[in-house]
Amino acid sequence: MALGISLVQPARMLRMCFTRRDLVAWLMLFALAAPMPALAEPKAKDKDIPRLGLDPAEPGVRSAPPATPFGIAPATSKEYVLDFHGYMLLPMGLGVHDRENSVPGESGTVLHTPALVPQDYTRFQFTGVVPTPWVQLNLSYGNSTVAGTVIIACTAVWEGEALYDPVRQLGVSNAYVTFNLKPQLGIPLQLRAGAVQNRYGSMGAFDSGRYATPLIARINSIGETATTSFKLGDTSLVFEEGFGGQIGRMPTGLPSAEYNDFSDPYVGSSYVLHLHGGLAWRGLVQFGLHYVTAWSQDDQGLTGTLEEGRISVFGADGRLTAGRFGHLYAGFSYVKAVNSKYVSGIIEILNARGGDGLMNEYLGPATKNGVATNNDGDGALTILGFQYDLSLSRLLYDEQYHGRNPDVFLSLFGIGVKVKSDDPDYDGVLKLKGGAEVTYAMRSWFAVSGRADIVRQDNRYNRRSFDIYTARLLFHTGWLSRDEFALQYSRFVYGREVYAESGSPPVDDPSLNPDRHVLSLSATFWW
Repeated sequence: MALGISLVQPARMLRMCFTRRDLVAWLMLFALAAPMPALAEPKAKDKDIPRLGLDPAEPGVRSAPPATPFGIAPATSKEYVLDFHGYMLLPMGLGVHDRENSVPGESGTVLHTPALVPQDYTRFQFTGVVPTPWVQLNLSYGNSTVAGTVIIACTAVWEGEALYDPVRQLGVSNAYVTFNLKPQLGIPLQLRAGAVQNRYGSMGAFDSGRYATPLIARINSIGETATTSFKLGDTSLVFEEGFGGQIGRMPTGLPSAEYNDFSDPYVGSSYVLHLHGGLAWRGLVQFGLHYVTAWSQDDQGLTGTLEEGRISVFGADGRLTAGRFGHLYAGFSYVKAVNSKYVSGIIEILNARGGDGLMNEYLGPATKNGVATNNDGDGALTILGFQYDLSLSRLLYDEQYHGRNPDVFLSLFGIGVKVKSDDPDYDGVLKLKGGAEVTYAMRSWFAVSGRADIVRQDNRYNRRSFDIYTARLLFHTGWLSRDEFALQYSRFVYGREVYAESGSPPVDDPSLNPDRHVLSLSATFWW
């Protein structure tokens, strides 16, 4: 498989990848490292390699019970077998708003689909409260030694769209080969090669958390990731490294547009190195360290040269998988950006893609009111986040609880970001969002849920803040069914300077007042 990485000059590549700062990070990681076995896998401590981060095959949507595989999984079969899993979230959203400047013959109420609310996925203000479509199909073929996986995904089902949008038809989003080399080497070693999205800092027990946002980083590259594990009594050690690049770059003369992910000819070919490790004790407590650095050093710019840029992330997190006492995640990361405008979307920070996304949301844009600034994307982010999930029935009944009786689920979550930037309009900004959710499953087929969120986009201006209050009715075919039918109402309460978004990429549009009432009807199914 072609990985898009040249190995012709290994010595030169090593010098490029491992600066003095990288070497220090490598030593730190081997001094303290932590596996992240999922709460969904009660026998994770018996596995050779507890997983770090979120598996590429798992959708980064709101927490849902894990699917139990049908048939024989490739990882447990000596013969070649086919494994097929999927996830579907299919919502219809309706925004309700009072018509402005209505004339005779027009209704005083207007309806918007999709709803006009400040909930773009790539921005800090995103909460995931209003469901959006996601369809994912995972196909794997192989055995316990080697398996190939292809993931097909989309963010829209075109039969339900007003127009066919090819941008939302993602197609093959991941394709990789997984090798289990323990039989050959005698120690647990998993090697994954291909085009893979790696996600680190997953706040939820089974997914990226209530905000569908990895706290450390999301990596989008074609390359390799190697993971190994060791046991020292009741303690497990896990170490993981990865290196990758991206296929192709923006050719000169091609306009930047949504269909090409707003590629910029001034953004160089980018690469990423990531190192992770940690320790876990008895499958209850895990601690981890993460280091990710993405950079560009290209000379194919419009003028024949390009500035070199770098985005580096130092992260630490902990996870308490405490059985009847619930699941607690807490994490910290420090992001350092230097000339980040020249780094591609090979790395995402809080869903902001590459240096351009990082600048637009946190460090200050390259242009203001159509005039270029001197901002090259220099700055830093300090990020803190947590999520705590608890089942009251499991707390009270522990081993007698099997998920087939009434229950109350509680969840608390939040993220804070402190910005340091060369742009005075962004320097010193503190962004905060937090929330709580309570779900009461009163029958095998019916549950009710309530959620409250607060979003503070800038601590200096309360007029840019808003709150969301949500009520949901949930219907299922059984206690442990793989389906969910939801009817949801969300009430948005806005500050004076909170606007709906328009354009591509979306930006605040002061001419659009956001919807205050949003209705959603959604169906979810996984297998």
